[in-house]
Amino acid sequence: MFFEGIITTVSDYLLYVSCLFILAGSVFLSWKTRFIQLRFIPSLFKMVGTSFSKKNQGEGEFTILPYKALFTAMSTTLGIGTIVGPVIAIHLGGPGALIGFLLTSFFGAAATYVEVSLSVRSRQKLESGQIMGGPMQYLKIIFSPFAAKWYAVCCFILMTTWSGAQANQLAAILDSPLMGAYRIPAMVSGGLIGLVVLFLLMGGIKRIGSVEAKLIPVKFVLYLGACFWILLSDLPKLGEVLGTIFQSAFSPYAMASGTVVGGLMSALRWGVFKGTQACEAGIGTQTIPHSMAETNDPVAQGTLAMFSTYAAGFIAFLSGCVSLMTDTWQDPSLPLGMSMVAASFKMYFASFGVVAIASCSLVFAFGTILGNSYNGSQCFTYLTRNKKLYVYYAATALMIFLGSISDVKTVWSMTDIVLACMALPHMAALMRYAFLKPDEIKGERNPALQN
Repeated sequence: MFFEGIITTVSDYLLYVSCLFILAGSVFLSWKTRFIQLRFIPSLFKMVGTSFSKKNQGEGEFTILPYKALFTAMSTTLGIGTIVGPVIAIHLGGPGALIGFLLTSFFGAAATYVEVSLSVRSRQKLESGQIMGGPMQYLKIIFSPFAAKWYAVCCFILMTTWSGAQANQLAAILDSPLMGAYRIPAMVSGGLIGLVVLFLLMGGIKRIGSVEAKLIPVKFVLYLGACFWILLSDLPKLGEVLGTIFQSAFSPYAMASGTVVGGLMSALRWGVFKGTQACEAGIGTQTIPHSMAETNDPVAQGTLAMFSTYAAGFIAFLSGCVSLMTDTWQDPSLPLGMSMVAASFKMYFASFGVVAIASCSLVFAFGTILGNSYNGSQCFTYLTRNKKLYVYYAATALMIFLGSISDVKTVWSMTDIVLACMALPHMAALMRYAFLKPDEIKGERNPALQN
């Protein structure tokens, strides 16, 4: 217990400091790019439409269409954490914590643009034709080969463990009393998920991209439709909810349990903390699937990538508003987490609400597990020089199964420490890149970055 407490305290402190540094770096990159997340909004909508209209254009042997790269990247940002994170942040930091989600999404979009465009510019092609992309390629140029390997090791550990964590949450939902007669034992769901992910990973980026391109629209239709139904069912209360969010950020108050929440520092503490985890902007993980896009235009792919950051922030904000609308966030009888979200759905959809949230959880979690597993495979490939990838596949499938049947809270806290060790040098590299000369990085200088 003592060891677990130390690990949890250290991980919370390190991750909080990292999230603030990422937010500060994102603000800097927003200024350096002259707020590209606003200037390029027309181009963003145009590119989203163009990407879908070119579904039948050719793909390379080891590349995928830009929109499939976007969806594969979105699969990791739109996970269960995007649904549950806002509810946890509100419970711990008050309704004003949702402002932290808006800040990380808005400023994080600039960081997403820079890291993705940089990854497309610096990616490498092996003799076999395979693409080697992601933060490792530009970290070794901006900092050193050691920095690239450091990131790859941290990301490999993080992605593998995150896959297990998502499987753990999904298995807990499917095996919860809320499922009634439809409960699925954790051992069964964990085994099935592990086998399916193993099969898809062996098909490479093409198979993964095709699956994610189908899962992402389902996520949007299921969850956004349900959230809008709840919020629009009582418009006057929605206005009160929005007022409460901003009021809470500047005036702490006591919950029904007697706990004092709210205030600007509390809102930023939990909103930025959970918001950074939700959108992953500035961490570098989104760049890996984007590196596989069939495009020679880094600016276009970077612009397209901003859509995922905005989407994650939007879904998180809606999820938080639903919790505030239904007041489940301060119900002492509900365990902190997905149970609060399920209770909100049940209030408006009766027994169908449980089926709806279970379906959303299944789609969100599986897509994230698959996306994380692919990102981890690229880090493993970088470290082993494209050898023995089957070892990684087996380890990932095993981790998914073990994560489903285990209660490993200390391990999850330790992964937060790994995230901090990975995110801090990565954001530092993005900020340093803004000052590099054109001949210090492969390809032409990004025109959005101004000296």
